[in-house]
Amino acid sequence: MNTPVCLITGATDGVGKVTALELAKRGFTIVVAARSATKAEALTSEIATSTGSTRCDVIVADLASLRQVRQLAETFRRRYATLDVLINNAGVFLPRRTVTEDGYEMMFQVNYLSPFLLTNLLLEHLHTSEHGRIINLSSSVYTLGRFDAHNLQSEQHFSALGSYASTKLFVLMFTAELARRLAATSVTVNAVHPGIVRTRMLLHAPGALRLVSYLSLPFSISPAKGARTSVYLASSPDLRGVSGQYFANAKPAVVNNTFNTAHNRALLWDLSLDAAAADTATAARRAR
Repeated sequence: MNTPVCLITGATDGVGKVTALELAKRGFTIVVAARSATKAEALTSEIATSTGSTRCDVIVADLASLRQVRQLAETFRRRYATLDVLINNAGVFLPRRTVTEDGYEMMFQVNYLSPFLLTNLLLEHLHTSEHGRIINLSSSVYTLGRFDAHNLQSEQHFSALGSYASTKLFVLMFTAELARRLAATSVTVNAVHPGIVRTRMLLHAPGALRLVSYLSLPFSISPAKGARTSVYLASSPDLRGVSGQYFANAKPAVVNNTFNTAHNRALLWDLSLDAAAADTATAARRAR
C-alpha cells in the first residue's frame, strides 16, 4: 500500500520530534531533515521502537546553507516520487547578529529564507500528491515583527527579539502569498503557532532573554501539546482545501500586523527569490 510521505525539518527535538512520532503512528513515511546525523538516526530508532514503523528516512542538511538546502531537495526528489506533507518546523533564536556562509543573517535564513527555498524546490513533488500540504511554523511573536524591504536582515539595527519576530512575520506573509499563487491547485499551505512550548530554545534562552523565558514558563506547554496543531494540519481530512490560514490551538486565528499587506507580501516574495539566487526562480514561478 502507498503511504503518505512527510518531510519535516527540525525534528530531532521539541515540537518537531513529537510531530514526527505522532505522524509515524498515523502511518506516514517520515523523512527527517536534520543537521545532525546522530540525532536523526536516534529519532528513527525511537520511531521504530515506539510505533513499529520502519518507514523513516534521514537526509542530513543544515538550513544555514542554501547549497545544502538545494542538496536536500535534490536528494528527496531522487528517493521519492511524491511528497504529501512538507513541515517547515526548524527554527533558531540567537542573541547576537550572526551571518551564514551565504552572507545572510542567521535567523532570517534558517527561519524564513531556507524554508522559502525548500518549499519552492519541492512544489513539483507536492503537486504529484492528491492533496499536498505545506505547514509552516510561525509564532505569536509575529505581532512584534516589522517588514522593511531595506532592512530585512537587521542590517541597520539588530534586536534579537525583534529580528526573530520579523522572521515569523515573514513566514506568515509567505504562507498567505503562496496560498494565493496555489489557489487553482490541490496543494494547500497553512501556518502554525504551536504555543509557548517548553523546548530547549525556551529553557536555555541566552543573555537578557533569559528573563523573558523565565517569565513565560508559567504559561508554557509541553512539546506534545505544542505539536497537536501541526499533526492536525498534516493528517486531518477536514483540512483538505483549507489554505492560507494561520492556526493556533488547532483553530484558525486572525493575523494582526499592519505590515501584512498584499503589496508587502508580493514584494517579500520577489526579494526572497533574489536572495535565494537566480537558479531557483523557475521552480518558484510554478506557484503562479
